[in-house]
Amino acid sequence: MKKYVIVFLIWVMIIPIAILNGGFREYVLMVHLEILALPLSGFILSVCIFLVAYLFVPKIKGCVKRDYILFGVMWFVLTNLFDLSSYIKSGEGFAGLLQSYNILTGNTWILVVLSALISPMLVMKIKGRK
Repeated sequence: MKKYVIVFLIWVMIIPIAILNGGFREYVLMVHLEILALPLSGFILSVCIFLVAYLFVPKIKGCVKRDYILFGVMWFVLTNLFDLSSYIKSGEGFAGLLQSYNILTGNTWILVVLSALISPMLVMKIKGRK
């Protein structure tokens, strides 16, 4: 159980990174790259999620393959719930979350949540954990 609390706390570290990424998108990328801002921001956040996983997930002791899979599922669910709470707060609700999955709008949110899902397992593979 302790390892799941730790992986939750690692996920919590991603929140300020995501907020900073959103600010960077709005105040820098949108000003200079407009149409590329949203997809680039999603890519940047996906890389950041992987880097957080790479730096911190291997420090969790006593993990087996199933744990890494559950870590990813946990991050996937938490990431979607966090985003959904933002849409609810803004009045857009579940429809807003679903719209963020529309890649045709340039939104790469699906890349972000898939990154959250696979990063712990990918780190396990890279680091040679079993």
